[in-house]
Amino acid sequence: MNISQLWEEHAEFVLRICQRFLKNNAAAEDIRQEVFLKIINTQKNFKEDSSTRTWLYSIAYHCCMDYFRAQRRETQMTYELSRSKDLFLNDSQSPVWIIDTSEMPCPLSQLFVELYFEEGWSKEEISLVFGFCLDYINKKIKTGLQHLQEKA
Repeated sequence: MNISQLWEEHAEFVLRICQRFLKNNAAAEDIRQEVFLKIINTQKNFKEDSSTRTWLYSIAYHCCMDYFRAQRRETQMTYELSRSKDLFLNDSQSPVWIIDTSEMPCPLSQLFVELYFEEGWSKEEISLVFGFCLDYINKKIKTGLQHLQEKA
């Protein structure tokens, strides 16, 4: 089954799953797109041991859980930074923290923290530009935040 046929037959099903979990239409639309991107990358692994709908449900479920994990980490890191640092808005009215990263032991943590909090880059942008996976970016930012908290 090709991807356009999957989309035509199952896009609404996947959207309903995402809406049920996320309770947010915009996020559900985004996650539906992510589900079909994952399908493009993993379609060759589908061995048809289960139905297509079961396979789609599983992918949608895992994408929704990844979304919740990312939201939780984002909220936690924002809270941790906001407790001890000054908050400003940049030109796009996005929050920007002014922080002193000059003494961080890891140059990548320093760079990623500066790009994320001072320049307002998304983690996905950092991942794309530098070619690291999102988990690695999150780990380096978390390491940088821990170092800043220890210093404060």
